[in-house]
Amino acid sequence: MNEELLEKAKPSKLMPAVIAGMVSGTLVVSFDISLGALIFNHGLAEYLSRGIGIILISSVIVGVIVSLLSSYKPVIAAPQEDAAVILASMAAAITTGIAQKDPTASPFPTVVAAIAITSVVAGGFFLLLGLLRLGILVRFIPYPVAGGFIAGAGWLLLQGSISVMSGQPSTLDIFPSVVMDPELLKRVLPGLVFGVLLLLVLRRFSSLLLLPVLLGGSIVVFYVSLGLAGVSVQQVLDSGWLLGPFPTASLWPPIGASDFGKVDWSVLFGSAGNMAAVTIMAAITVLLSASGVELATEQEIDLDRELRATGVANIVTGLFGGMVGYLSLAESSMSYKAGSNSRVSGLVAAAISCVVLFVGADAILYFPRPVLGGLIAYLGFHFLINTLYEGWFRLRRIEYFVIVVILLVVAVRGFLVGIGVGLGVSFILFALSYSRIEVVRNAISGVYLRSNVARSDGEEMTLTERAKQLNVLQLQGYIFFGTAYNLLSTAQQRIQSEEGEVRYLLLDFRHVNGIDSSAIASFLRLRRLAKAHGVKLIFTEVRVDIRNHLERGEVFVGEEDEVCRIYPDLDRGLEACEKEIIADAPPSMLPPPMLFYDLQDVFGGRQGMLRFKDYLERVELPDGFDLFRAGDVSKDLYLIESGELTAWLEIDGKKVKRLRTMGPGSVVGESGLYMGEKRSATVTASRQSTLYRLTEEALQRMTDEAPELAAAFHHFVVTLLARRIVHSTGPVKSLFN
Repeated sequence: MNEELLEKAKPSKLMPAVIAGMVSGTLVVSFDISLGALIFNHGLAEYLSRGIGIILISSVIVGVIVSLLSSYKPVIAAPQEDAAVILASMAAAITTGIAQKDPTASPFPTVVAAIAITSVVAGGFFLLLGLLRLGILVRFIPYPVAGGFIAGAGWLLLQGSISVMSGQPSTLDIFPSVVMDPELLKRVLPGLVFGVLLLLVLRRFSSLLLLPVLLGGSIVVFYVSLGLAGVSVQQVLDSGWLLGPFPTASLWPPIGASDFGKVDWSVLFGSAGNMAAVTIMAAITVLLSASGVELATEQEIDLDRELRATGVANIVTGLFGGMVGYLSLAESSMSYKAGSNSRVSGLVAAAISCVVLFVGADAILYFPRPVLGGLIAYLGFHFLINTLYEGWFRLRRIEYFVIVVILLVVAVRGFLVGIGVGLGVSFILFALSYSRIEVVRNAISGVYLRSNVARSDGEEMTLTERAKQLNVLQLQGYIFFGTAYNLLSTAQQRIQSEEGEVRYLLLDFRHVNGIDSSAIASFLRLRRLAKAHGVKLIFTEVRVDIRNHLERGEVFVGEEDEVCRIYPDLDRGLEACEKEIIADAPPSMLPPPMLFYDLQDVFGGRQGMLRFKDYLERVELPDGFDLFRAGDVSKDLYLIESGELTAWLEIDGKKVKRLRTMGPGSVVGESGLYMGEKRSATVTASRQSTLYRLTEEALQRMTDEAPELAAAFHHFVVTLLARRIVHSTGPVKSLFN
């Protein structure tokens, strides 16, 4: 352990982490200032320095805690712009609400309380998701919904950047106001141009130092331009081109204990919707950002641990009045690419925010608003380009439509309504898309599909003649109102076909993973249709929860139900239908199978059959007796004279699937005898049976003493095997029809 720490402490390992942390910290501070200006704007402008202090302390607390607890070592965590956009809307709503109640009251304590409570609530939500190991939920968020949220955030960032530069309220009206006022347009245009420049350069080149250099260079250009124009710093400060002046140089603490008595709780609780929107948006962004870092760095991240770390960090920062913060995709990826694989990066970045926090407002007093607004505009342009422009080429048109709808709703009505509309539209589109999936996996006639029961020639003839009475529909997926209607239509076509021969409709639920209550109505209609046409519904391999649904909906009314019956698997359902088809048919003209009578034809008459019988050993089996078990050594085969045997597939010593049921005239165990392999299945007497055993030694003796009998027997076995293959290929062929 000590050697590992010493290895990480080497300058060659430590310097990349320190450099990455310093660059990331510089970026974080720049973003913190822009986010503070975004939230504490217009009616809150006089509290901007204290607002920036809130963002900086958030960066310190979130940065340190996430760095120490994250599963990804070179993580950079800080307040993020998507949450800040919603917090800006919430702050504006609170300011307006308090102004309407009491124009002389300060909205600042209520805004800070709302930000702090949001952080605690979001942190608790993150922590709960992490403890319940629900990080996997990110995999189920439809991309158009996440893309719509990002596009909405981009729009509000662009709107907020104009508000920061112009000093006008951040509403939809800000765009025509700026365009129609030359003075406002003069303030906004340079920042928008700078934002576009950042977008073009950063999309073309990838370097850790590029953004800090561009920001520093733009500030230098701003002040050089002032000098060339002969304009003093005090003049631009008085005219509002700089971030200052501030009423106080203090960035911390933002509020004192006495300020909590000034919180307007009625207005604050009116912002509960925005708090919920921040929580949901932040949870989505945390998980999406972590997944993005995984892709960018090819390192696995524990999503549940990330949620827990972020949850603890936000609860703590909320107690200090800070805002929501979490892993930053861009900085965390850049930190790794800069050569850092240490938690030092995040700690250094947090330390830089701490230094600026305690130096005071003088450190940010002369920050140009066009540079700040341009940085915010760059983020907005970046989000909009990624979703609207690139999405046009990547997405299906219906998915792109969802993104545009969410964007429009967010722009007009806000994030919370946008989230609701986005999820609602996505649900409708998902339902429509899923309903197009064919719920009937295979539709097979009884001509091609039989149970694993060996039948006599007479029974086979009866089933062949009446096979169209049985139709099998193998179902798949989740059955709800859309797919259930398709199933009803398919079943109705088969029941009401012109031939009118269907008497049994078997629905196999093996590949169905669930049904909802809306599907019950379709099954009830199917039941009424079947009853009206004298058709029996056979349900097979129905899960317990699905069966409970069917029983509660009275689709299945008990074991005595004459219309609908349920069997444990497809094989048992087929067997039940075949038994009824055989029982309802006129008696076959073919005689029932009799082992030694049938063997006379095999061995050329009675004398040949009696000579063959001398090589056999008679065996009596009681009901339920295992003739042999899977894995036993196989040195014999058996011919069934009377009774019935069933071959089972065994797993962990349990009979789990019937392979074949065999009656008189059948041969059992021939593969083992001929191939010398161990028994592949367990064979059990289904009822009292009489068998004749042919051992390996007896077969060899017959080959030596009566080769013509041995040859006739070999031909008999080959014929049986060929018949089985023919019967088994029917279901296979039907899958391709």
